[in-house]
Formats: sequence, structure tokens, C-alpha cells
Amino acid sequence: MRKSKIFNLHAFILKEAEKLESGSNKLDGIPTPVAKVKAEEVEAGQEGNALEQEIDFIKVLKIKEAKLNLEHKNLVREMRKVQSMKRTLKKRILKKI
Repeated sequence: MRKSKIFNLHAFILKEAEKLESGSNKLDGIPTPVAKVKAEEVEAGQEGNALEQEIDFIKVLKIKEAKLNLEHKNLVREMRKVQSMKRTLKKRILKKI
């Protein structure tokens, strides 16, 4: 099904601005001073360890992918040999008949 209604970006933005004005966050155009903003501080080691683990996991997956590609190439090569032998045997059988 197609939507018959055309999306109006300007109206959408105005509607979202009204929602924010009705709440605690107001869009008055004045930036909030950085000193008043409270940021949650987190140990740097936690994200660093997680990032390091993800990079290691990507390396492991890359090695596994290389092994699977090699195995796939070998299987394709073997399959082609089998198909070739099968074709030659069919031809021999047909000649003998």
C-alpha cells in the first residue's frame, strides 16, 4: 500500500517543537551554559576494553571467513571434477548403448 499523504517536514518540526515547549525542555534559542549541564563520567577502561574485544572479534571473524573461503574454493574445485567425471561416464554409457 502506498501512503497518499505527503510528508511535510516543516509541519513536523513545528509539531515537535510544540511538544518540547510543553515539557521541561524549551526551545527558546538560547544555548544552555556548559557549566550547568551535568554529564555522567565513566571510566575510560570500560569502553576501551569493549572496543578492544570487538576489534579482536572482528579479527577472529576475518580469519574464519578466510578459512571458509578456502574450504569453499576446494569444494567447488572438487565438485567440478565430480561433475566432469559424471559427464564423461554418461557419454561412455550413451556410446555403448
